[in-house]
Parts: sequence; C-alpha cells; structure tokens
Amino acid sequence: MKLSTRLVLLILGCLLPILTAQVYSQVNLYAERHGLLSGLVLRQAELANADMASILDATREVGILAAQFPEIQGGTPGCADRLTALRRGLAPYRFLAVVAPASGTVVCASAGAPLGLTESHGQWLDDMLAAHDLAIGPLVSEPDQDGGFVPIGVPVTGSGPNARPLLVVAALSTDWLARHLESGMVDHASPMARTALTVTDRKGAVIAQVPDPDPAAAKVLPDWLKPLVGRARQGVETLTDPDGHTLVAAFVPAAAAPAGVAVIDSLPLPAMTTDIDQAAFQDLLVIGGAAIVAVILAWVAGRRFIYRPTQALLQAARKWREGDLSARASISDAGSEFVALSQSFNAMAAGLQAREMERRLQSSFLEAQVAERTRELSETNNRLQVEIAGREKTETALHQAQKLQAVGQLAGGIAHDFNNMLATVLGNLELMERRVPQPGKPWTDSDAEKLQRLIERATGAVQRGGALTSRLLAFSRRQRLAARPTDINALLQELITLASSTLGRRVQVTAELHEALWPAMVDPSQVEAAILNLCLNARDAMPEGGRLTINTGNVTIEPFGTQPGSHGDLTPGHYVQVAISDTGVGMTPEVRARAFDPFFTTKGPGAGSGLGLSQVYGMARQSGGGVMIDSESGKGTCVTLYLPRAHATEAAVTEAPPDLALPTPGSPRELVLVVDDDSAVRQVTVEMARDLGCDVAQASGGEQAMAMVDQLPAPPKLILLDYAMPGMNGLQLARELRERGITAPIALVTGYAELLDADIAAGQLAGLLRKPFTIRELHALLAQLRAAANGTGASCLEPGLIEG
Repeated sequence: MKLSTRLVLLILGCLLPILTAQVYSQVNLYAERHGLLSGLVLRQAELANADMASILDATREVGILAAQFPEIQGGTPGCADRLTALRRGLAPYRFLAVVAPASGTVVCASAGAPLGLTESHGQWLDDMLAAHDLAIGPLVSEPDQDGGFVPIGVPVTGSGPNARPLLVVAALSTDWLARHLESGMVDHASPMARTALTVTDRKGAVIAQVPDPDPAAAKVLPDWLKPLVGRARQGVETLTDPDGHTLVAAFVPAAAAPAGVAVIDSLPLPAMTTDIDQAAFQDLLVIGGAAIVAVILAWVAGRRFIYRPTQALLQAARKWREGDLSARASISDAGSEFVALSQSFNAMAAGLQAREMERRLQSSFLEAQVAERTRELSETNNRLQVEIAGREKTETALHQAQKLQAVGQLAGGIAHDFNNMLATVLGNLELMERRVPQPGKPWTDSDAEKLQRLIERATGAVQRGGALTSRLLAFSRRQRLAARPTDINALLQELITLASSTLGRRVQVTAELHEALWPAMVDPSQVEAAILNLCLNARDAMPEGGRLTINTGNVTIEPFGTQPGSHGDLTPGHYVQVAISDTGVGMTPEVRARAFDPFFTTKGPGAGSGLGLSQVYGMARQSGGGVMIDSESGKGTCVTLYLPRAHATEAAVTEAPPDLALPTPGSPRELVLVVDDDSAVRQVTVEMARDLGCDVAQASGGEQAMAMVDQLPAPPKLILLDYAMPGMNGLQLARELRERGITAPIALVTGYAELLDADIAAGQLAGLLRKPFTIRELHALLAQLRAAANGTGASCLEPGLIEG
C-alpha cells in the first residue's frame, strides 16, 4: 500500500471520530425525543383517564341527587318528568332512567330514552343489576341515532323512612365524550397533534375516538391493540401494526381506576423523528464535503513531500535487509526533513557493518558456553526428579503407618474397655443365674441382697459402656448436643462445690469468675462433664497436693489476625473462656502433642481410659468452639475452653428433669406399637412397656408393622420405632404411617449416631431415646409422647437436639 494511500486513510481515520460523535448525538437525540414524547403520550392518556374518572364521579353524584326526589324514590307518574328536568342541565347524558333492582324493571325514564326501554332493555341492564357498586355497561349503539351511549349504573338508597334501593342509570353520550376528550388533548406541539386517543370498554369496544375518521360506524379495537386493555398496570409500548407501521402506544388498562374503561393514546413513530432526520442529513453533507477536500490535499502533499523521500529510504533499507550494509540512501531535495533522517540511517548502516563482524566472533564462543550449561542443568534436573519421587514414596508410607497406628490404638483401647465391661456383665449374669430361687431351696433375704448387688454391678458395667460410647461420639464430634443459652458462672458455682469434696483436702480450689460473663450456647451437661474431667486430670497431676484455679472471661477473636496472641484454628467471633489451671507436674512437648489422641494416657493400668481429653476436645469442637493446652514439665498445666457466645440476653436456667414415678398396676392401659428388627432388644422394650402399664403390639420390620396397623382393632396411641432396620428404616416407616393417616406421636429408639435435623422433621417425630436405656428413661419418653398427643407438649424434637 502506497504512502499516499495511507495518508488518505489517516485523514479518514481522523474524520471517523467526528462521524461517530455525530451518529452518537443523533441516536441520543432520538432516544431523548422518544422518551419525551412517550412521556407526553402517557400523560395525555392519564389526563383522559382522569377525565373519565371525573365523569364517573359526577355520574355517581347525579344518581345520589336523583334518589333524593320523592317522585323518583316512590316511582310516581311525575318520576319521568323529574328525570327529564334533571337531564336538561346535564349535557353529557343521553337519558336518565330508574330501575328497581329486585325485579329488574324500568320504573321510569327521561326523554331521549330508547323506545321500548321499559319493555325490553337489553342484556346491558341485566349485567348492571348484578353489580353492587357503580358499574359501567358495554357500548350500546342505536340504529336510528348517530353514535351511541355507555350506560352507567349507580345503586342508591333514599334518605326517607320508606326509602328503598334503586338503580339510577345514566346514558353517557359517546358524541359528547368524543368532543370533551378532543377539547382536552395536547395540541400545541406538532408531533403530539398526530396522536390518536381511544377510549374502550373492558371488551375492546370503542366508546370514543379522537380524531374519529367515521363517527357513524361502531368500532372495535384492533386485535393487535386489545392486549393493552387487559394489562395489570399502565405503561408505554412500541408496537407495529399489520401494515408494518411503528407507533408508540400509551395505555391505562381497564383494571385501573376507573375500572371498566381503558384509555389508549398512540403516536406514529415517524412523526417523532422527522426533524431529527433532516438535521442529521445536513450535518452529514457538510462533513462529507470537508472530508473530500481534505483527502485531495493530503494526496497531493503526500506525493511531493513524503512519498518520494520515503521511497529512497525504503530502497536502501531493502538492500540492508538483504545483507548489503554498504548501500546508502540518497535524497536530492535539500529542503526536506528526510535529509537528516537519511544521514542518520547511513551512519547506522556503517555502525551495523562494523558490529556484524564482532557478533560473528562472539557467537561461536557463546554457543559453546550455552551447550555446556544446558548439559549441567539437565543432569541436575534428573537428580531432582529422582529425589522428589523417593520423598513422595516415603511420605506416603509414613502417612499410612500413622493411620494404621492410630486405628490400632483406637481399636485396642475400645476392645480393652468393652471386654472389661462385657466380662463384668457376663460374670454377674452367671452369678445371678446360680442365685435365683431353685426348686427345693429356701429363699432368704441374704440371697435377695446378693442378687441385688449382682444386678447393680451388671447395670453399672452397661452404663460405663454407654458412657464410653458417648465419649467416642464426643471425640468424633457426632454426639447429639442439646445446645441452649447457659450461664457458665452458675454452672461452675454448683460444680465447684462438688469438685471440692471430690478432689480431696490436699487440692485447694480457687474460682475467679468474670462478673459480666456472656451466656454460652452449649449443652450444659456436656460442659459440666468436660470441666469435671479436667478437674480430675488436674488432681491426678498433683499427687502431693496443690492449687486448682478456674477462671472465666469474655474473648473476641478478630478477623485477619488482628487479635494479639494465638488462638489456634478458632474462627473470628465472640467466645466464653473457661481456663482450668493446676500446679502439677505438667507435660513434656511429646505428651502435649498427643494429649487429645483417643486412649492415650500416661496413667497406670486401670487409672484411666485415655478418652477424657478426647471427649473434651470433641465437645468443644462440636459446640463451635475449641480447646487449647499450655503446659510445661514441672510448671503445671492450663487447659482453656473456648465456648461460643449465645445471642440471648440471659442465660437459660438449666433444671434437672423431674424423676417420674413408675406407674402402679392399676394405671390405665393404652396400646403401644413397638417396631425393632433385633428380637432381644424388642422383647426387652415390650416387657418394659408392659410393666409401665401399656398394651403392646410388636413387629420385626416396616412391612410387618404396616400390615399389623391395618389389622389392629384401633390405631395405636403411641409408637416406638428402631432406626437401623433392613428394608425400611425407622424414618421411612414414620413417613409411611403419617401417609396412612396415623396421627399418634412417634419416637425413635436407636443407637445410631448420624441423624439429621431434616430427617427428624420429615418423620414428624415427637421424641428420641438412645440405646441403651433404662425403664425410667422409657417411662419419661412415654410421658413426653402422651403430652404431645394431648397437645400439652412439643410436637417435635426441640431445636439443637440433633446436629446435622
């Protein structure tokens, strides 16, 4: 492409922003005009709608006024004359009529009413009789009259003692309405003079049109405009008619006040843009002429002052590119600015010619150095790849060994503790079997006492097993917490009294409780167990005695590490801090690193299970807080609990549930449905329920339970379901029973840990009982279900009992 051509394109490029700005200005002007005229069109439609509302309000006043005349109220012969006299002062109305709503007959009508109105008034009057407020009827056209009328019904009641309800019908003249709307149209702006204003009823029949091309013809709104009548609110839309003409239509639908009348005002789009198009055409002519002159001048100057000198430089540069650095650029025009440029290029070519020789000498030397360095880097990279692969294998083997060690330690601890408990249960059961009454052997009080002790030892072993399971769940953070706002200071004051007697006289207990301590959102029983566990650990760490200090305080963890000090992995927020410090032997760094591991203990055999700190850690993390240990060998230990702050203004007062007395043999019996796939557990549950005064129906699974419900003489009053059953689990069975119409309270009796709040809500459960359980716990659950059935208790589990 020649340089002169480039200059022409440069000139056109400079003119392009001007053209773009002109187009942008025209587009903005068009959009502004479109928005302005759209607003004017909508305003004109709103004014016409306001006129219609005023006309209807005036019609209502006419109806109320007419009802005040005795002859109209009583339907006497002077009624028609009174209506005629009243109508003479009201130009908008074709006639006035009074109708009896009860019979639908026309009582009287003024002059100008259609012939035969009293005998046959048409469907429009029947529609008005069904309305209880001012109603607008459809457009009525009269063959012998120009135009038509719109009936407006006003139900009224006179003020006299014998007043009766009447329907005053005022026939609004469409000719008068068209003239009235035309007088109120905006006609001072030339585009607005071309608007078309149309008033229709709710079915699209045209009541009035301005301007009206054919006043004598009855008209219906075109199909492409009818949707505007049924819109929910007023607005402006751009539409295209069947002939392809675009127009802006502003509408106030029939649903707006006054209801039953729609107003549409339309303006052809070309009327909005005529002056804009003329101005744009003139501007383009001026810009185009200037562009042509600029292009011609640029082409002539470019040929003379730029193209010829540039060609000389390009020929020299072409030879330099081909390797001939001895070529030089020669320009004969002494007055051209390209002379200095050609001299600089010639000097540059001479310098390049000299440096080319130096470059060739250095190139061979650099190539040898690069080859040697590349070989060294390749050897180093190969060694690194081998070392990385070996390290990955070593880390994988180490992680696997650590996992196996932790699982082995956990399994060994569980097996050891459960075997001890099972041995205790089995031994006591065998001894009970030998001590039960035998045929021919007398039974003494001593035998009863021995049997009672055996039962107590077996029961204690089972309870220890349940406590071990609870600790494992707390460590794994799957234990169910009934979190609620709790006053930690009040809980500690009761616990310190218990701990002082339990820890012994050699341990001095000191409490430093914060006066304005926040309430904590925790399970009080779990926190109490955790703190008591920490106190017992502190006592064992001080065999010669010492001082135990319990501190409380409020702590705020700021985001982005702005809080001084380290708080582990706690998330930013507000916490209640409980610190238990002792002056015992402390921990070595190795012991402190494994303090939260399950079944890890430094105590002797039988002195501890190794789950105490694991349970504390699990409870704190599941509650939304954390726990930290600060200890040094020989200098004591401080364990700090961080519990989440409750948003309640006062801590909830925790009270122990009442100890319900077991029922007497004469208690009223009720039918209880027990479903459990484990026959031993089911039989125990059934016998307990019978001892508690209940009639029991039992099933081993969901399908058997569904079949049994249909065969029972009466629906069960209470339902106890196991969760983990083959086929249909307890929650699925609960939903099936609800779909069958069973409304009895349902409780889940389970040892399963992972239950979600969504599952509990879907089953519409009224209670939850954890295995293993005692007969008193079952009695408390049945009492809770009875309260739910009677409407005096909660219909579902309280929030926070199950954690998702």
